[in-house]
Amino acid sequence: MCGIILLIINGTGYSIDNFSVLERNIVIDQSGFIHLFGEIRNTSNETQRSITAKANFYDKNGQNIGNGSGIVSLRSLNTGQVSPFEIIFLDKNQTKHFFNYTLNFTSEIGQQKPDSIVITSLKSRPDIFGYYYVSGRISNMGNDTATNVLAIASFFDTNGKIIGLSSAITEPSNMTSHSTASFTVVMDDKLQSPKIKNYSLTVDSDQYASK
Repeated sequence: MCGIILLIINGTGYSIDNFSVLERNIVIDQSGFIHLFGEIRNTSNETQRSITAKANFYDKNGQNIGNGSGIVSLRSLNTGQVSPFEIIFLDKNQTKHFFNYTLNFTSEIGQQKPDSIVITSLKSRPDIFGYYYVSGRISNMGNDTATNVLAIASFFDTNGKIIGLSSAITEPSNMTSHSTASFTVVMDDKLQSPKIKNYSLTVDSDQYASK
């Protein structure tokens, strides 16, 4: 088991060991919960798997007001690969006291995963109810069946800040070699969906990932 601590000092992150944090953003949802979104890159020389993100939250006096944890979206990260993550602070009574946070990541050494899933079509649209949809088709170009295939979408505002993260199982969820599947990912935070300017999509499975 290995890990990293990211210290936030005057809005700047300092990281060590296996990961670097590329993006991070705080969003308060329509129910008053704090969402900490971000992206991490595996900067180690080995594939990392079972990556867990943890955060401690503080008020302006430096007092701890709670913590939260979440799983990094991709099941494993090859060297140099990037994944989004989300941590939700579930004590909304403390939301008004929030001022700063620290991040910690833990992981285990894993096996390299080939990027054999190819996104063949992709489109997006908002609807009249305030939801935002990303849909498309993918192909498994690997020699083995890809199981538990998951499409993961990160949503960004005009400033390039992550404002949402959503995922969906593909149909079918298990893809034999050289077969295709479809997916639809929904962004359902109606406060944030009108702010969406761009998005990125990654597809992951037990055996393969997309580029």
